[in-house]
Amino acid sequence: MVEDMTFLLVERYDRVHRQTSGGGSTVERVHQEDFCQALGIVPETKYQKEGGPSLKDCFHLLREVSRTPVIDLARLLDAVIFNYLIGNNDAHGKNYSLLYPGAGMEDVQVRLAPLYDVVSTIYYPELSQEMAMKIGGEYSSAKVTPQNFEKLAEEAGLAKPLVRRRVPELADAILSTLPNVEMQNPTTASVAALIKKRAERTRTSFRS
Repeated sequence: MVEDMTFLLVERYDRVHRQTSGGGSTVERVHQEDFCQALGIVPETKYQKEGGPSLKDCFHLLREVSRTPVIDLARLLDAVIFNYLIGNNDAHGKNYSLLYPGAGMEDVQVRLAPLYDVVSTIYYPELSQEMAMKIGGEYSSAKVTPQNFEKLAEEAGLAKPLVRRRVPELADAILSTLPNVEMQNPTTASVAALIKKRAERTRTSFRS
């Protein structure tokens, strides 16, 4: 907190600190390209309803360009599930990115970037209640069922049992972590309670 203002400070993952020959240090930027850029989609149409990428497009892109597609496809699936569980409806095509370590060199290792700009948007009633990208044909996170995730598995070229198992696993992970989160203000506690309710409901629906 600074001057009575609470904020979140996050270290950038696309910056690398290197030692110089003179004994000092320098900061280098790791090239990053969001999924809209990689797919040739203009920022103004980043939402699927506006012509932006679908999750099927995102998984296809990653399968085509990632240096380690098996790992990155699993990470993207986790990201999609996590955004769903916490109620981040604003996970559009510009909120998923590729990293290009070694850009400009022969050995460029394209990888999925870590998650960023992650917010539980459903906490704010004035924001859209529809997800930026459909999950198995459904825009409303309140209406998503295990069958929608099975359809997502088909679209993404993933095994249905894997996806059905992974959703409640991440719900369990969230529920086991929430009690350890320091609640510094009422808003934090309210958002945590909302996420807890969503994770519990999802876990029940997938294991019933």
